[in-house]
Amino acid sequence: MSIACVLDPRMKLNGIKITFPLLYKTPSDVEKNVEKVKRALEDLYLDYVNLYSQDASSTSGHSEVNVESSTLVDGGQQMDKGMQELLSMVYQSQSIPLTKSELETYLEENLFIPSSTSSFCALAWWKNNSPKFKVLSKMASDILAVPISSVASESTFSAGGRVIDEYRASLNEESIEALICGGDWLRNKYGLKKKQKGDSGQQEIMLKP
Repeated sequence: MSIACVLDPRMKLNGIKITFPLLYKTPSDVEKNVEKVKRALEDLYLDYVNLYSQDASSTSGHSEVNVESSTLVDGGQQMDKGMQELLSMVYQSQSIPLTKSELETYLEENLFIPSSTSSFCALAWWKNNSPKFKVLSKMASDILAVPISSVASESTFSAGGRVIDEYRASLNEESIEALICGGDWLRNKYGLKKKQKGDSGQQEIMLKP
């Protein structure tokens, strides 16, 4: 979630720098966790650079000009060796290495301030800026496309939430399975069913009519 926050162009690192002091007690813990997010972000970006090395070659490498000494031709006549060497040095002096990665460029740019915050979509922003951030946009689309849910997994996918509470959290798998199966077998054997009590959230065993 912290990396997803950084990949929101409206917040970037400012989001975690503001919220982490609310989560951690000491400034040292805040700084340590901010650095942890930065390292995780950089490591993940490098993984994507390696994965999309062909796309990233234009942003992670150096600009080079290759001049073949035997093929430079001017007006149909081959240049002399001295002129070739001179031109080679001129071209190399104009070759500026690209030292900043896409991630560094993105973090150094100003925050994006949308005209309407209610209609802003970070995925759409990354799609529009994919020509500039070829690799980083792929990483952002993978992370930001993951839906976030606060529903407990046992409440969504199983009946375990009706058995496992804060007092039974240390039960092993065999005990949990025995409780669930045992309850189902007993209700089936004696013709019992569960009935919800209004809004209290409690359950009682009722006889079938």
